[in-house]
Amino acid sequence: MSPSGHTLRLRDGFTLALGGGGARGYAHLGVLEALDELGLRPNRVVGTSIGSVIGAGWAAELSADRMAAMAAAVDPWRMARFPARLAVFDHRDMMARVVAEVGNPLIEDLERPYAAAAYDLVTGTALAITRGPVADALVRSCAISVVFPPVPQGDAVLADAGIWEPVPVSLARAWSDEPVLGVQLIGAKPPLLERGPLAWSLRTGARWLGTSPNGRLDARRYTALLAEAVTRPTIRSAPDVMIRPMLWDVNWMRFGNITTPRRRGYEATMRALGSA
Repeated sequence: MSPSGHTLRLRDGFTLALGGGGARGYAHLGVLEALDELGLRPNRVVGTSIGSVIGAGWAAELSADRMAAMAAAVDPWRMARFPARLAVFDHRDMMARVVAEVGNPLIEDLERPYAAAAYDLVTGTALAITRGPVADALVRSCAISVVFPPVPQGDAVLADAGIWEPVPVSLARAWSDEPVLGVQLIGAKPPLLERGPLAWSLRTGARWLGTSPNGRLDARRYTALLAEAVTRPTIRSAPDVMIRPMLWDVNWMRFGNITTPRRRGYEATMRALGSA
């Protein structure tokens, strides 16, 4: 389908699914700018990890320039506490300070419909967080395994969903029957983690460590849950249109680099949706 054909398909409304990718997530700013320029407004946004952060800004009606200015003033590696329990960094204070810029709202009080994607390591289920404090949702959605700590919630243990669904298309489909526009910043995990000797070793190690269905989340249980969960198949749900900015040379850890991924996101969106 031509770019103009995709544009017509989305003209009556769509769900925007923003993938994870660390500092590559600034490409989402360019995507939002291009969509606005093309007169394409999402009816709702669901995001994973950095996609959940940018999505929350969109739902709070922040402009791409405002979000870029906020990003330039934030150094995640300086704001995150070190060390953290069950991870290298603790990102809870960082997320609270970011969200404080827009008044610490509840998701249900945002100006636009929004969901943050997370993954339950216990049940192997991706879920959309659509209620409660935005800061809490971001902590769960951005809990990159080992880097940031997982979040216990009842019997669930929530983490970043990106390794199981790089772009939260399945959650977007479950939320609405409108077309889905996805933005992919990273690829799916390699097949060797899902099958073959390495996957078998991880599952065996998980059984040896013991993955109890509930109980205290200590280092042993978390390691077992993660070893087992990482071998689960990637959720493969195709959007109606996928935008893939060229970001192979953008380091996902360099959060000071905003201009390049932002420009690449804009360019990729115009190539995919602009008039032919």
